[in-house]
Amino acid sequence: MNEKGTVPEKYLQQLKNISQALKNMRFVEGKTQKGYEDVGLSRRQIQHVESGSNVSLLKLLTVLDVYGYCFGDLIDILNDV
Repeated sequence: MNEKGTVPEKYLQQLKNISQALKNMRFVEGKTQKGYEDVGLSRRQIQHVESGSNVSLLKLLTVLDVYGYCFGDLIDILNDV
């Protein structure tokens, strides 16, 4: 981060690519943003992750898991962007 609370421009596009990849993963699996409370994810949290916001690695891994993917799958998708 540059100044307190700001994300450098070079990372904003990467966050956008990650959020779009997560949204596409969910669509491919035919899943909605609801129904993950049992693993600690609310609909609002999934919206936050898919909005390009800066999220924790643990939250990212949890979302990947409930969508049926692993971190390596995300990397493969991002390499194709």
